Amino acid sequence: MSEFWLKKMKYYFKIHDFDHDGYINEDDFGEIGRKFADIYKASPEKKEELIGHWRKWWRYMMKDEDLKKNNRLTLPILVRSIGQQLYDPDVVSVVSKIIYGMFELLDVDKDGFLQPEEHRRWYEHMGFPEEAFDRRAAFDAMDTNHDNKLSFDEFIRAYFDFVFSQDESSPNKFFFGPLVD
Repeated sequence: MSEFWLKKMKYYFKIHDFDHDGYINEDDFGEIGRKFADIYKASPEKKEELIGHWRKWWRYMMKDEDLKKNNRLTLPILVRSIGQQLYDPDVVSVVSKIIYGMFELLDVDKDGFLQPEEHRRWYEHMGFPEEAFDRRAAFDAMDTNHDNKLSFDEFIRAYFDFVFSQDESSPNKFFFGPLVD
């Protein structure tokens, strides 16, 4: 794997280590879902559904028997797990449900698309101030048909590009915001 991909995985690890203890565990994943649902004022049913999807993702990431022993991910184990997901036919189904749950909450006007303002809230949730990077450029990179709105298909393709691509020139490297150490 390239140094660039490893940098993305370090960043991915950092934003998923919700309690900042140097490990990712099931509680981190549940809290991410809970925080996201709370910020977007999801109904109790939607909140539980989203938390459930995040916990399912956790179990998916931990399906390797070696990982189950410690029930937590370190950065090297995360790198190995995601590297294995590249070849797993179930990854799209599992991850898409989680990302779709977040997409639905971001889609405030419920038209099935993310407008630039709705997409901007994604980065606010991630904790990046407006001046941290060019959010509009990130939006435009995901908007592959240039209609000034993001379909779920565009959004999920950008996510998978972030996670699996080793292309440093990919504009989807900003899916979770600027890559920071």
